[in-house]
Amino acid sequence: MTTPHVQWSALAPDLILLGGAAFLLLASIAVRDRRARDVAMVVGMGCFIGSLIAVGVIWDYGGGAWRVLEGQFVIDRFANVVRVIVAGSGLMTLMGAYGWSRLRQRGPEFVAFLLVAAAGMDLLASANSFVSLFVTLETFSIALYALCAFETRSSASLEAGLKYLVLGSIGSAILVYGAAFLYGETGSFLYPEVAKGTVGNTDSLLVLAGTAFVLAGLGFKIAVVPFHMWTPDVYEGSPTPVTAFMSAATKAAAFAALFRVLVTALPAMGDVWRPAVATASVITMLFANIAALRQTNLKRILAYSSVGHAGYLLMAIVSGPAGAKALLFYLAVYAATSVGSFTVIAIRERETGEPATIESLRGWGFSRPVLGAALAIFLLSLGGFPPTAGFLAKFYLFAAAIDADYTYLTIVGVVATVISLGYYLRVGLALYDKRRETGAMLAPAPGAFWAGTCAVIGVAVVIWLGVYPPDVLNWAGDAAATLIAAP
Repeated sequence: MTTPHVQWSALAPDLILLGGAAFLLLASIAVRDRRARDVAMVVGMGCFIGSLIAVGVIWDYGGGAWRVLEGQFVIDRFANVVRVIVAGSGLMTLMGAYGWSRLRQRGPEFVAFLLVAAAGMDLLASANSFVSLFVTLETFSIALYALCAFETRSSASLEAGLKYLVLGSIGSAILVYGAAFLYGETGSFLYPEVAKGTVGNTDSLLVLAGTAFVLAGLGFKIAVVPFHMWTPDVYEGSPTPVTAFMSAATKAAAFAALFRVLVTALPAMGDVWRPAVATASVITMLFANIAALRQTNLKRILAYSSVGHAGYLLMAIVSGPAGAKALLFYLAVYAATSVGSFTVIAIRERETGEPATIESLRGWGFSRPVLGAALAIFLLSLGGFPPTAGFLAKFYLFAAAIDADYTYLTIVGVVATVISLGYYLRVGLALYDKRRETGAMLAPAPGAFWAGTCAVIGVAVVIWLGVYPPDVLNWAGDAAATLIAAP
């Protein structure tokens, strides 16, 4: 369904998020006491739920895809799946962040930035032009720069925000150069027009340079080797609720954007970018999982884990149509697992007042059985153990790679998964180390109820998708088909 004017109904989920952010920024002027946190939480959760409802209505009503703002965005089912993942991640993040002391003074600002970042991610997944790609990329990136440095009393948080700003800006600049090169050859920034312009010009120096620069620029956002260098430091230094949201939502939006760019703008360059992406997948999977073995800080462990999972997801990129379905399913599973993991870590940090390490978790599973069991299940899912959803997510990803004749990627993926068990099981065993039961005398952390609820929801999703995935798989398949079939 294509119309020449703006379909505001197609943009409803994003407008709800942006409207909520504007309201909270105005409300922060009038409400300055602790009630501000509760107001912000209610508005933020309401906006994310409203966004989910709007996506549901669009899914049932739209069927196909809207081209809005002169074709700058395509609102199709592929983009709507990403909207659901982003909104679900945001909702879980707010639940896990409720007890964070910083929200008592700056709750409205935090939630407003979170809503702006989520809206930018939604639109990034819908971008149909390098202009809209860059604008939406910067929209959510600027909000995340501020969120990373939100704990202004912490030098680690300020350092994380600065590092993310500098390296993120470099990645954006490289992306702009790539778009400029492609424009120089094709005369357009719109993906379909770029695709037409590259046909028969695959040997052009401008097209080759543009493709390489676009891949490098987006490589910073998805954190693949060698563009991952910011990830461990930023994940460790940022407030844990921010890290939780970044790890899930940013990855979903950035991979969706990368897939759309390669499929709709650069299909003619497949012989160039597929070997490059496959090579990056191999290097990323192996390097990240080996590097994680040496870490003791839990946020750094999960940061390298995130980089490793980016390597797995690159397998979907090179696998073609079958990979699109596996990509969306994997992103949904990873979002629930990652947000849940960081939420549990946030609770432990609030209990001890110190960064969470493997040593700080020893025996904690006995004193906090629900949270300990939740973290153990999340780790098993990240490691690909059945019957968790992480096992099926990897299975469908590996199957798609084999079907696309990338069997060697599957072999490397299995090897990398085995390596990852070294640090996932190390954390899990520390949780239930009978030689030292820690935290038994500590009072429950502030916001433990909401964070525990978030963890339980995450566990329910991980188990549900691991035991009965057909509904979500069909949903992902329908969404992937709209992108693959797009002209």
